[in-house]
This record gives sequence, C-alpha cells and structure tokens, in this order.
Amino acid sequence: PDIDIIAIHGLDTNSEKTWTWRGNGRKVNWLADPDMLPSRVERVRIFTYDWPADLLQPSDLVQKTQDEFAVLLFEEIRSRIQSDPARSEDRPILFIASCLGGIVLMKAFVGAGSAYQSVRRATRGIVFLATPFRGTSCQDVAAFAEPGLNTWAWIRGQEVVKLLTIVKEPTLDLVRLVQDFTSLCQDKDYPCQVATFYEKGKTSLPSKVFPWLPSKSVDSPLIDPNRKSLAFAEGAPFIVVFELARACPFLTAPSWNPSNPNLSLS
Repeated sequence: PDIDIIAIHGLDTNSEKTWTWRGNGRKVNWLADPDMLPSRVERVRIFTYDWPADLLQPSDLVQKTQDEFAVLLFEEIRSRIQSDPARSEDRPILFIASCLGGIVLMKAFVGAGSAYQSVRRATRGIVFLATPFRGTSCQDVAAFAEPGLNTWAWIRGQEVVKLLTIVKEPTLDLVRLVQDFTSLCQDKDYPCQVATFYEKGKTSLPSKVFPWLPSKSVDSPLIDPNRKSLAFAEGAPFIVVFELARACPFLTAPSWNPSNPNLSLS
C-alpha cells in the first residue's frame, strides 16, 4: 500500500549524518539507497525532518522550545505533504524518530490541535530509536559537561541549547508527556503501533564536545535499560549493538516550491 515515512533526527546532528553509514570509503544512506529501506517498501515516499539541533545556538536569537518544534513539524506535514493533490486522504504515515527527535514527535502528538487531527489519524506506526523516555543514563555526564559547554559557548558568543536538559533526570513534564502520549496511542478509534529500539553499545557524549578527553573513561550506555521503552509498546524493546549516535529539511522535489523547507524528500 502507499505510505509516507517521515524520519526525525536527534540532538547535535542532522538527517544526513543520522541516516548515513560511513565506512571503508563508502557512504550508504539507509533512507535513500535503493538497496536499503526503499527496497523493502513499495510505493513509498520517504521524508526527513531537520530541526536546529546543534549543541551551541546563536545567542542573539531566541531558542525555540520543544513545543514550537513540535508545532512546526505537524504544520509542515499538514500543509506540504497532506495538501499534495496526488496524495489520498487515507495514505498512512510511519514515523522513525531518533533520540530527542522522539521527544519532539511525542510533543507534536500530545499538543496537536484540531487543525492537525488529520496527521494524527493518518499515523499508523512509530519507531523510536534510543529515545530517552525517562531521561538518559548520561545525566551525571551531562552535569559534568554542562559548565564547560557554557564556558565554551560564552567564548564563542553562543548559548547551550536548552534541550540538553532532557538528558538529565526525567522532569515532571517529561513524565506527563509519556503518560499523555501513551493514552493517545491506545485510542480505540485511531490506534498507533509503536516499536522501540535502544543501543547496547556505549557512547561518550563529553568526547563529542571535548575530543581531547579519554573516551573510555566517560563511556556509558546512552539509554539505561530501565528507561528504554514505553509500557504499551509492541513486544519487548529491540536491542541494537552499534552506537545509534553514529548511525543515529522541507519538501525539495522539483515540482514543489517550499517556503519553509524543514521537511525533505529523500
């Protein structure tokens, strides 16, 4: 059947980095390579959504909140994908969300008003990759790295992205978000199947900012096993043995003329 797949990257990365494997002098984009995802699903359109996810943001601009990113996501989908005259109203949507991109997606679902109910009804499934539903196991590392990040940002005339707070212990807002999202996905009229993946390998978040640090001394699993899943998700969470941080922009088809290109056709 016809389907739209929308992939959302996480913090401190972009779509090209998130969905492209590099090795042995080769690059393979999992979403675009004809031997990868496109070969598994017929008559599919695959999109990527890029949001400003850099750790350091310009200090002269007001940073967008999670809620604002969420509204922009659904607005892009409603106004650009679903308004396509070639698209049938009942064409299903599957989301693939990496890391904090999953939080942005949940925010979009929970905060969606009546204008975006068509997006909610069209969504048939969501795949979460290492999304910190209850914070990450790196909260101690984040607390250690944040002062250095703030100093480095100040020297460069920038600010640390406020979304970094999510990698700490779960806040009451995050707990409520997960609860509200769970209720939405269990809706009898418009149910949504969910699958979760988490990585078994270890990641050095401080080394991404301070490359001179000995990575082995600060390695830790990105998502603690106790924080890895949603209680209602289909089956047990899948274990991934590689680093999602390594694996893990706006309609740009020639016939379209986007005014705010955050959603891109792969």
